[in-house]
Amino acid sequence: MNIRTIRWVLIVLSALTLGVTGCGGDTQPATPPSTRAATQTPWIIYVPVTTTPEPTAPPLLPTVAVKAATPTRTPTRGVTPTRPPAVPTKPPAAVTPLVQPSPTAACSIGSVTLTFPENGSYRTKGAAFEMKWIPPAALAGQTDPNIGYKIELESRRGNRVVNGAVVYVSHNKYLRDGKFVYGPREVAGLAAGDNAVVTWKVTIVQATGGFDDTQQRALGEVIHCGPASLPFQIELRGFD
Repeated sequence: MNIRTIRWVLIVLSALTLGVTGCGGDTQPATPPSTRAATQTPWIIYVPVTTTPEPTAPPLLPTVAVKAATPTRTPTRGVTPTRPPAVPTKPPAAVTPLVQPSPTAACSIGSVTLTFPENGSYRTKGAAFEMKWIPPAALAGQTDPNIGYKIELESRRGNRVVNGAVVYVSHNKYLRDGKFVYGPREVAGLAAGDNAVVTWKVTIVQATGGFDDTQQRALGEVIHCGPASLPFQIELRGFD
């Protein structure tokens, strides 16, 4: 029962009590009112009322139980090995390798020894150069059409280069002739209108296309087959 209901009960009981007192059947003359103040305490009827106290503590919220995470169990069973891929029954198409050009074989024969004209000799205007040398023993009796000689000539006046030339002769022609001839017109070109000194040397070479002995040139790729010979000099006189 709440406090408001209790108040209404007390008011009703007090009204009933006052009504009973005023309606009593006493026939005695009424007592004159007293001149002093009434000292009687009014009746108070206490009605025991049992009340249920309101809860003072706030209601407890529902407790949420936190469930600890269960660690994942590590499997102790070994890992199943992966199956190897199936081998195709059809053989793969054959790959055609690229054809690489075969490198030219290295040429190693040696060098020649110059013999003529002697080192330091001279030639006059209108003369030709007849040049001779001794081939190495590896070329004795050989007739390889791709082996020949490169003859380098350079003319100077003092320290100044005047002219120069590079010519070729096959080994077979040199074996037949026993010499190499550089004509008078070409010698005059080395002099270039004045006296000069010509230095010459010979190198054994291999030409992949052989040699054109008429034009005194090599055909194809030229490979040196050894070091150049020691140089000789020829003095040109009377060209001034």
